[in-house]
Amino acid sequence: MQNLFESFSIQFVLQIHYLAEMAAALVLYIICLFLFFRRKTPAQKFWLGVLFVYLGVIWGITVSLPLPNAWHINAKNTTFVLKNIQWIPFRSAGNILHNSFVTGNFKEFIRVIGGNFIMLMPLGVLVPLCNSNFRIGRMVLVAILVPVGIEGLQLVGNILSGSAIRTVEMEDVVLNAAGCILAYLVFAGLRNLFRPKKKKKRYASARR
Repeated sequence: MQNLFESFSIQFVLQIHYLAEMAAALVLYIICLFLFFRRKTPAQKFWLGVLFVYLGVIWGITVSLPLPNAWHINAKNTTFVLKNIQWIPFRSAGNILHNSFVTGNFKEFIRVIGGNFIMLMPLGVLVPLCNSNFRIGRMVLVAILVPVGIEGLQLVGNILSGSAIRTVEMEDVVLNAAGCILAYLVFAGLRNLFRPKKKKKRYASARR
């Protein structure tokens, strides 16, 4: 019963945390709406709102910056944190996969690897919905910069706290970027399938 209560309490706290992040992102969006997004179409404004809320959730899931009273910054701790950066992609994925085969349980592999792969997939759809002129080159740049930024913030959080609270891995950058780019390619491909049909209909009606 105690374990059930603790699990419920943790889930409740997490939900409150995510709701707070979403609310903060929504407030930021409303401010930006009046300052920068007035000329956007209603559809673009809607998708921008969804994008802000989504990024707020991603922030809540991935970034945890300690308050100043919890800072433990010194040379020894910083060296320890920097040494724990995993620069070689898929080393931890290989270990998790090996353990999954040994135990016959692939839940951890799906949760960690699959979760990192799909985490930024919505970004690859929401960005072109907000700006239809967004092309593959810019999308690749966004797909790389966003996970690099996330890992950078996690590194800052580790340095401030003086411990490796979050694992900073190049593997996460690769998986996040790959999922985002794949989602964009699928979305762009489906969108292009329907655009020629509309043009043909307009051309046929013009000839009549």
